[in-house]
Amino acid sequence: MTTKRFNHIVLFFHILSNLSCVRPKSVDTIIHNATIFSLNQDNMIYESMAIKNGKIIAIGKENQILNKYSSKTKIDLKKQFVFPGFIDSHCHFLQYGIQKEKINLEKAKSFDEIISILKKVNQKDSNSWIQGYGWDQNEWEKISYPNYLNNKKLNQLFPNQPVILSRIDGHAIMVNQKAIDIAKIPLDTIISGGRIEYINGDYTGIFIDNAMDLIFNKIPEPNEYEKKKALLKAQKDCLAAGLTTLDIAGLDYQDIELIQNLHHSNELKIRIYAMISDNNENFSYFIDSIGEPILEPKLTVRSFKFFADGSLGSRGACLIKPYSDINKNHYGQILTNMDNYIKKLNTLNEYGFQACTHAIGDSANREILKAYSKILKGHNDKRWRDEHAQCIDPIDLHYFRDFNIIPSVQPTHATSDFIWALTRIGKERLNNCYQYNTLFNQNQLIILGTDFPVEGINPLQTFYAAVYRKNKKNRPIGGFQIKEALSNIDAIKGMTFWATLGNFEEKNKGSLEIGKFADFIVLNNDITTCNENEVLKTKVLRTFIGGEQVYKN
Repeated sequence: MTTKRFNHIVLFFHILSNLSCVRPKSVDTIIHNATIFSLNQDNMIYESMAIKNGKIIAIGKENQILNKYSSKTKIDLKKQFVFPGFIDSHCHFLQYGIQKEKINLEKAKSFDEIISILKKVNQKDSNSWIQGYGWDQNEWEKISYPNYLNNKKLNQLFPNQPVILSRIDGHAIMVNQKAIDIAKIPLDTIISGGRIEYINGDYTGIFIDNAMDLIFNKIPEPNEYEKKKALLKAQKDCLAAGLTTLDIAGLDYQDIELIQNLHHSNELKIRIYAMISDNNENFSYFIDSIGEPILEPKLTVRSFKFFADGSLGSRGACLIKPYSDINKNHYGQILTNMDNYIKKLNTLNEYGFQACTHAIGDSANREILKAYSKILKGHNDKRWRDEHAQCIDPIDLHYFRDFNIIPSVQPTHATSDFIWALTRIGKERLNNCYQYNTLFNQNQLIILGTDFPVEGINPLQTFYAAVYRKNKKNRPIGGFQIKEALSNIDAIKGMTFWATLGNFEEKNKGSLEIGKFADFIVLNNDITTCNENEVLKTKVLRTFIGGEQVYKN
């Protein structure tokens, strides 16, 4: 045997020996035999991924991952469909949990049905408030304004116990006379950014937008224990729906601290992007005391939530022209002092906080877009958001493109409102509302949420409404303003990767890539290609946050 040949044989066995000594790397979890939609830049689809310390450390073909990594926890998904965890970009998580303890009036088809529901209420403690939610006069028989609703029957049923019933959108309440007496409200009270409805000198019991605080201020706040219970109860519903991050649209600093503590104790597992409610106490706490955003793995606090106007349903949305179904002088109202608002925007800009402003009517949207433009001054990476961006005059659309403003919309609003919105504002103006594809085309970016509990919590209904422009009853046939529909993949990205761009969190989540949190869900359907009639039948089979399975169907 020649020396050269001998050396080749030795080298061969040396390589073989080294290969046999290479042991698979130990990880916490291996997901395999799956159909993994990464939603990365190229929308790659993979078969397996390895997870360690809550993050994805490898993703690829089945044999690549199984040969290189080992784990005591291997989950065979039998080709089921994996997507990044859903993100709800605009919701009211705490309110949803608290509301579950109140009387649900959503299914009532008339005010008489509400009275029937309330008659069944246990009335032992006459000092406690009876609280209901979810009424929507737009779902009732045709009625004329402003006589469609008053509190006379409430007064008869509950002469000595205060009652408050919140409209489905949270922008109007009905209360009985006992509640008004407790609040000691004079008939001639004038409220900036709100109104009290009365006819011929008599209260109807309807309080709209800022006027609601006159009543709310008299109702005892839930204590910390009750809020904790509400948050944990709400979390169960969210995880079952495949939600892994929630953008909570408006919280006081005490509630943010409670959420932070529940994260630290690991009782609350869902990630939170908290928008701070606009009030002086919160401004003082976060700007003067803390002075910078809070950035934790499960909690981000870097934005303030403002209200420009009310809702279209309660006729509080601020319009350029009057409402079509009410007296000709009713335009809705702006809820904030614009001079103070602009001062606060300047402060946020200085301290690195994001502005998120509720705007429904075309006049309100015009005002806040102009205000943003004064601060942002051209292209920027501030990512200020227009929450709802519901009705926008075509001449104002350019603000989104010119100043990199992000539209944060709720597709189920369109499919809930289409039945009655035409009567509110007429066909011409309605064409300027719920323009999701038009808004997307300004910056190739749109983020999606539900506004729950105003709408249902299910992200698959958000997807269905965005793509097919129909409600869960498959109405209207052909879809509402179908030209404003989003594609399947764009709707999914609006609830995943693009949503993280709205939160400055795109480096950590929103797609399934190496180095990002292992936040993902398992579905029984491929919603990128399945038939329309299969979308709402789709089930969330599992939900994972940081690699931990937090829900299994």
